[in-house]
Amino acid sequence: MYDVLILGAGPAGLAAGIAAAARKQAVCVLERNKTAGKKLLLSGSGQCNLTHSGNVDDFLKHYGGEQKARFVKPALFAFDNTATVQWFTRHGVPLLERDDGKVFPKSLNSDDVLNAMLRELKNIGGVLKTETRVNSVTKSGDGFIVQTNCGEVLTKKLVIATGGSSFPATGADGSGFKFAEALGHKIVTPKPALTPLYTEEDSFVNCAGIAFRQREISVFRNGKKTATGKGDVLLTHHGLSGPGILDLSRFVEQGNTLRIEIGQPTEIRTLLNGKKTLKNSLQPLGVPEQFLVCLLKTLNIPPDKPASEILRTERKLLEDALSGLPFTVKKPGGWNEAMATAGGVSLDEVERQTMRSRLVPNLFFCGEVLDIDGDTGGYNIQFALSSGFKSGEV
Repeated sequence: MYDVLILGAGPAGLAAGIAAAARKQAVCVLERNKTAGKKLLLSGSGQCNLTHSGNVDDFLKHYGGEQKARFVKPALFAFDNTATVQWFTRHGVPLLERDDGKVFPKSLNSDDVLNAMLRELKNIGGVLKTETRVNSVTKSGDGFIVQTNCGEVLTKKLVIATGGSSFPATGADGSGFKFAEALGHKIVTPKPALTPLYTEEDSFVNCAGIAFRQREISVFRNGKKTATGKGDVLLTHHGLSGPGILDLSRFVEQGNTLRIEIGQPTEIRTLLNGKKTLKNSLQPLGVPEQFLVCLLKTLNIPPDKPASEILRTERKLLEDALSGLPFTVKKPGGWNEAMATAGGVSLDEVERQTMRSRLVPNLFFCGEVLDIDGDTGGYNIQFALSSGFKSGEV
């Protein structure tokens, strides 16, 4: 019989185990893979962007809306980004802050982050059992019976930190949703988040690799604007990617239209004057000539035409395209491309101050198994750590 049993050895589960073991409780973390933290090791392209240096109040804007901001606030404020930096520095992992605010281990090696957590869990008496697949979870009196491929495990307190469904090659299979549902919790339908978008248009295939810095992006559904964002946009062979697109992908469905602001109408009108060719006169918009040539050809406007000779109809076409370049979404990327999972255990049924279930005594949730998905930039790992430490402290 354990005091605390944690399902999942990602950053949330390890943080929960460390917090619980620090309270002198008998703690065990179960992991289905041969090694812990497989998805953590992939984060930030293996460099592990584990948090962001911005003000913690600003973090609340990065989780997809006001309801989710209210939910994450207690955990984030109890163990914020400053606490994360201090914890890893204290445990032998010096950190590096980039100009964009993203924080990485100075070594740029995600192994250092994972190993620091594994060492601390072991040093304070926590147990990690790998290659242990959980088959079922049932309530038994004040505790739980957990059936695994290695036998039955009893525990007084259960923490579900199994993550979501993204990157199934890391072992993510959404099993935590099944366990939560079996215990009476409602699951908000999971879908891929932080994923690229496939679009219908093929006009910009030859522009794959071109990026636009900090552009306004709008999402339209049935002609109505449903979401907006701002960030870097990357043209790909199949559609759109880049941080700005990934962050908005949680709000995008098949058939939606995205409009990307390349320039503001007043700016475009000012540039469309003089003897310079169109492809040259539009250079101040900060986009490569290759893209401008491609766009002008798509609109059937000669790229070498002098700006002063542009027809009124051509000017209108160009202004409309540059002020809101449209893309029709064929489909969002799938689980193999998604960096996170939108959906999960309903937040209405979890105490935000403690991560404790409102329905089942001694049951807790943390990390991506909850209906929380943050933007790119370290926000997801920070919430995993914050919610993990919070759930292990109770």
